[in-house]
Amino acid sequence: MEQISEYSGTTKSVLYRYFTDRAGLQAAMGEWAMDVIAKSLDDATAASAQDALTKMIHAFVALAAESPNIYRFCDTAVNRFAPTETGGFFNSIAGLLAERLSLEGTQGRLWAAGAIGFVRAATESWLADPSRPNEFATAISQWLWASLPAKLGVDE
Repeated sequence: MEQISEYSGTTKSVLYRYFTDRAGLQAAMGEWAMDVIAKSLDDATAASAQDALTKMIHAFVALAAESPNIYRFCDTAVNRFAPTETGGFFNSIAGLLAERLSLEGTQGRLWAAGAIGFVRAATESWLADPSRPNEFATAISQWLWASLPAKLGVDE
């Protein structure tokens, strides 16, 4: 919180007025990040399900590339898929992905959750040397698309 207050030019007491603790700030940042990803999808019309997947991954990678410290800060609070958890950053992204690809049922939800885990892990590794974000995002989009079982009924 001290680093954030210094960087933002405010005091810790002002931050604590709006966010009772670090977890509150992380939750708010996670919501902000989700809004950024959702808005980028809403602003870009996808011609196909594959295009929607690619745009979503590009938005996620762009967020990590442009603000790696913010990405990591949010990630420390939201990096779980607890079975009883109904919300959360990654669950929200998985739900958005399933919706955009018209994935239904248990298998669709599981694929979407696995896809998010894959993108997250690949992005974490890539952030060690974040060069060529568009090339990276396109590559992992293609790998994920190739892994999508035809039986889930997604149209190209």
